[in-house]
Amino acid sequence: MKKTFCYSVIAFATTCLLATITYANESQFNEEFSPISQEGLLPLNDDQSEMYNAIVSRSMKICKNQRVPQGWVITGEASGAGCSGNFPNMWIIKKPSSSDSICKISPFPDGYVITSEASSGSCPGQFPNVWKIKKPGRSESICKISRLPKNYIITSERSSASCPGQFPNVWKIKIPGNTDTMCSISPLPDGYVITRRGSSAVCPGNFPNTRIIRKL
Repeated sequence: MKKTFCYSVIAFATTCLLATITYANESQFNEEFSPISQEGLLPLNDDQSEMYNAIVSRSMKICKNQRVPQGWVITGEASGAGCSGNFPNMWIIKKPSSSDSICKISPFPDGYVITSEASSGSCPGQFPNVWKIKKPGRSESICKISRLPKNYIITSERSSASCPGQFPNVWKIKIPGNTDTMCSISPLPDGYVITRRGSSAVCPGNFPNTRIIRKL
C-alpha cells in the first residue's frame, strides 16, 4: 500500500514537472517566433524590388523556333545544343511582374505601359534594346510610344532622355475623377461627357487644347 502511494506521488510530480517544462518551452517558442511588427517599416526601394521580383519570378528557356506563350515576355537569349539553329538559339521567357524589363523584340503584355528604355547584353539588337514596363497606377508617366491604357486620360506632356523619340516624348496619364481636365488629344474615357473646352501650355496643339469632362 505504501509503495503504491509513493509511486502515485512520484508519477504526479513527474507529470507536473513535464507539464511545466512543456509550457516553458511553448512560451519560449512563442516569444522567439512571433511575427515582427510591420508598423513603421520602410517599403522596398526600386533596386530591392527588382531583385525580389527576379528571385520569386519563374523563368524558363525555349527554342527560338517556338512561339512565346501568351502573357509571357522575352527577357534574354541563351544557347543550347538541344535546339536547332545558330547560337544563341533560345529565348529566356517569364511571366512579367508588376514592373519588369523585357527585350524590345518581345511580345508586349496586355495591361502594361512603357516607362523607359535601357540596354542589356542579354537581349538581341542594337542598344537601347530593352523596354522598362509596369502595370500603371492611378497616375503615371509613360513614353509616348507606349499604348495608352483603357479609360486613362492624358493630362500633359513632357520630355525625358529615358524615352525614345523627339522631345516632348512623355505623356502624363491618370484615371479621371468625377470631373477632370484632359488634353484634347486624349481619348474620352467610357462613361464621361465633355462639358466645356479650355487651354493649357502643358498639352500639345493649338488653343483651345483641353477638355473638361464629367462622369455620368
